[in-house]
Amino acid sequence: MQPLGSKADLVSVESIEQELTLLVRRAQKVHLRGGPTEQVVERAAYGILAWLHDTGPLRPSALAAHFHLDASTISRQVASLEQAGLITREADTEDRRAFRLRLTERGRDVLTTTRAERRGVVRKLLQSWSPEDLANFASLLAAFNAGLDKHLASDPNSTERSQR
Repeated sequence: MQPLGSKADLVSVESIEQELTLLVRRAQKVHLRGGPTEQVVERAAYGILAWLHDTGPLRPSALAAHFHLDASTISRQVASLEQAGLITREADTEDRRAFRLRLTERGRDVLTTTRAERRGVVRKLLQSWSPEDLANFASLLAAFNAGLDKHLASDPNSTERSQR
């Protein structure tokens, strides 16, 4: 891949950065409005619930690594989710000193409802797009996220502890 350097490349990068800024702000606004779910799931909590659902039980350290967060941040989020009855601890069969986190039945229910609401919003926003545009957007967004993940994994300043 060639480095970005042409005037057109720089204009595109500037536009993408501006659009990402708008996306983050607007996505947060949509999230704050909420939906019919009784339990409003914070953005960070949703990510943890979804990842535990998709991967199965994990150690808190694996969650911290996946989300590029400091262990203390994950610990606070996990405590909140445990208190809400959405996740629980189970013994780690590979190391008796450690534990894994897994979704509770209530956690699965909340995740299922929240996912349906969030996907409903996305579906509504994209209803006028062609199947080709949807597939292209999904592919490009996945590639962008993979690049971001790779960048965060290689950046020693990507966790909160190193940013303090």
